[in-house]
Amino acid sequence: MGASTHETAEARSSITRRNLLKWTGVAVAGTAALGTTGCAGFNQKPEGEAAKGASEGTWIPCNCWADCGSKGFNKVFVQDGDCVRMGTDKTHADSPDCPQLRSCARGRALRGMVFGADRIKYPMKRKSWQPGGGDNANGALRGKDDWERISWDEAYQLIAGEIKRITSAYGHDAIFVPGYVASLFGNWDIGRMLALHGGYLEHWGACSSGAWGSMAKIYGLAEDTNDRMDLRKAQIIVLWGSNPAWSRTGLPTYDYMQCKAAGTKFICIDIFRHATAQAVADQFVGVRPGTDTALAIAMAYVLLTHDDPAAKPLIDWDFLNSCTVGFDADHMPEGAAPEDNFKDYVLGTYDNTPKTPEWAAEICGVSPAVITDLALQIAQTERVSIIMSPAPSRTTNGTTWPQAIMTLGAMAGCIGKPGCCTGSDAGHSWLQGGYLTLLQGGTILGEPSWTTSGNIAPIWNPLGGDSIEYGVPNGMYKLPEEPYYRININEAWTGILSGEFTTGLGKKRPCNVHMIYDTHENIINQAPGTMLAIEAYRKMDCVVAQNIVMTTACRYADIVLPVTTQWERYGDFTAAYREQVLWTSQVCEPLFEAKSDVDIAAELSEHIGVDPKQVRPLELKQQVFDWVAAATATKKDGSGVENLVSVTEDDLKELGVEGKPQEGRVPILDFKRDGIYTVERSEGDGLDYVVLEAFRKDPEANPIATTKTGKLEICSPNAAARVKACGWTEIPPIAKYEPGIEGYEETFSDWAGKVKGEYPYQLVSLHIPRHSHSSFADVPNLREAFDHPLYMNPLDAADIGCETGQTVLITSKWGKSLRPLLVTEIMMPGVLGLGQGSWVEIDEETGIDMAGSVNVLNGPNCVGYGHQAWNSCIVKVEKWTGTPLAPDYTWEPREVFKED
Repeated sequence: MGASTHETAEARSSITRRNLLKWTGVAVAGTAALGTTGCAGFNQKPEGEAAKGASEGTWIPCNCWADCGSKGFNKVFVQDGDCVRMGTDKTHADSPDCPQLRSCARGRALRGMVFGADRIKYPMKRKSWQPGGGDNANGALRGKDDWERISWDEAYQLIAGEIKRITSAYGHDAIFVPGYVASLFGNWDIGRMLALHGGYLEHWGACSSGAWGSMAKIYGLAEDTNDRMDLRKAQIIVLWGSNPAWSRTGLPTYDYMQCKAAGTKFICIDIFRHATAQAVADQFVGVRPGTDTALAIAMAYVLLTHDDPAAKPLIDWDFLNSCTVGFDADHMPEGAAPEDNFKDYVLGTYDNTPKTPEWAAEICGVSPAVITDLALQIAQTERVSIIMSPAPSRTTNGTTWPQAIMTLGAMAGCIGKPGCCTGSDAGHSWLQGGYLTLLQGGTILGEPSWTTSGNIAPIWNPLGGDSIEYGVPNGMYKLPEEPYYRININEAWTGILSGEFTTGLGKKRPCNVHMIYDTHENIINQAPGTMLAIEAYRKMDCVVAQNIVMTTACRYADIVLPVTTQWERYGDFTAAYREQVLWTSQVCEPLFEAKSDVDIAAELSEHIGVDPKQVRPLELKQQVFDWVAAATATKKDGSGVENLVSVTEDDLKELGVEGKPQEGRVPILDFKRDGIYTVERSEGDGLDYVVLEAFRKDPEANPIATTKTGKLEICSPNAAARVKACGWTEIPPIAKYEPGIEGYEETFSDWAGKVKGEYPYQLVSLHIPRHSHSSFADVPNLREAFDHPLYMNPLDAADIGCETGQTVLITSKWGKSLRPLLVTEIMMPGVLGLGQGSWVEIDEETGIDMAGSVNVLNGPNCVGYGHQAWNSCIVKVEKWTGTPLAPDYTWEPREVFKED
């Protein structure tokens, strides 16, 4: 059936043809129409200067749903049905204490995503695919085949038929639903539907936060930092592997600049001198990927050998003795061997290898003098905050990194005091530690509304089991028993291809996946081992993908369903910074034949025999209202919390929802119109937050809930046991440096002689301004505004005889990719940087990725607690002798059905 055989009344009524063509035309017109950030005319005044004959228009708060960690505030000016320009926060005067929550370039380019040419317009089926499995699937043609347009009803019948056939023949775990959204909080939308049908195979494993997210809580730390106002009290802030100017392009760097204005010194430790370091750093220290633990341990050696408690105290012995276990032989946790204490390991008491700066320098590339200076600066300064991103723990040997930096922070007195913290900026506090102390409720906890309104019951996947990364308080984690386990993301592709995966405790479980149902996550592109993922997708009987645009997952699917953006839905309520919450609204009607994820799940559920009311118990309008009505704010006197919004009977009628009147801080309709609520801050307002402050003051009365001992575990037999139980690698109970798989040591064929091997360079995956993971990767304006090269030091470029602008071939043992080269002194010698998130474009003749998709080069190495280790990758680089790459902003969009 061809592309012109089906047009529903729903599609015709949802949007006028004139506006459709105008929007899509503007979206693909490039910088001539939009400017490089997709918001030309941003400074034009909307009132009083509209074109003659046009309406005044309306500013609508609109959602930016990408998972970047910034969560800026976006508005769109809609005039006569057209999205004319983008705007941002103007709800209050801008000041350093209370800055406006502004949009970033990605947010301002949202029009290019919403109205882009590669929007999925209709349900589609791959031409060569037929249901039934076997030869009908023609799996080898996935990613190559043409598409045909089908109706929603035909799509539902095909998908439902395959779900019922496959689960009947192979079991419910023969359907794999990749994606963290499907795995968490009651298996929402498609996951919820399949859970009600009997279950599905889901995956687990730390993603963006690397080993930090899975291990830090077991040692006693959280993904948290002190409040931004408190950080101004710091005399030194150490940014370790943290580049928010690129990765979190909102307020964090601006807040750091306020710290700098207050007199804070910044030290940046990283693999390259990035934009944040260039903006704020007083000192930059380059360190090789995966060697941060060696650097931290050598700094601990300096403190131990230079400390004089009477004349020159460098170590916070009171804190170590009262708040930690395992630092020395006199303070060991129950059951630990005395020789497994950190102090004796650093001094080399048992292994005869003191962990001196000279020992570390050979590994990490930092000179002994700099290591000594770093350690003394931190220890001799009263107020120091050590803040890192999860990047140093996204390595194959990163499992103990949170423990290493926690130990160094504890020794130097950098925990639990004003101006002092040691932690990761990975959590959704976005450098604003403790945001739940100001605003909470609704979706701010990251969970669906049953946590606050009680209107929706959780539906847990019956095949999910008690996965090994979830636990109960005090670190007493339990392992699941047969028959059901979830698959670790690092084993998803190898498990499908080999027919088995690891379940922990040394056990294996059969893996018999015949169907993949992909919902938004684009994991074929975003998880390590993309070439293996393509092979696994091509093995399936059926692959279904639903999304906004033609992502890589959609390209390798058999049936693709068009999904609405947040601009085409009623709205959303979510957290931003610690001091803001956002209520975004609908901008336009659904484009083409797109439907929301929950509507798709509810409608599909009828075809597989599941009650749609269980899948969609509430309409989105009611659900959003419940979230907003449940939100609370801390009272200005700090005495407790109060409702964020006030609601009247007239408000309920205006909104068309059910609820009860209530008193609150701001009228609900004012909040809906403005789209943002901000808690105004000032120095000395009493709202500062210091991580572990209560614990430090009285550790017995305020034990740490996530550790077995209630203290910070510098020696943690519990952590070692947890990792061993996973079944891949083992770790010691204290933070030791051990070389990683595909780490620095493996770049040598002869370590002792320092002879480089086949893959002489370390490659790091970078968050770059043009992408938020793989979101925005298709927007031409962002592609033109921000390039996507391979970053290389001049010394390395000279070795391979290449210059900036030349196309180079990057090869790992997992795959090959092409990129233009950018030669720059900001990179350490021997270390390369490549942005993550670009959509893979495989040349089927050569097997080479043309787009610089970093997971073509990264392998799914299974280590530790099952985290993904993107920053452990070794490669070789050579001059490309074929046709040079054209700039990717000139590439054709992945448009399937063009409109006349």
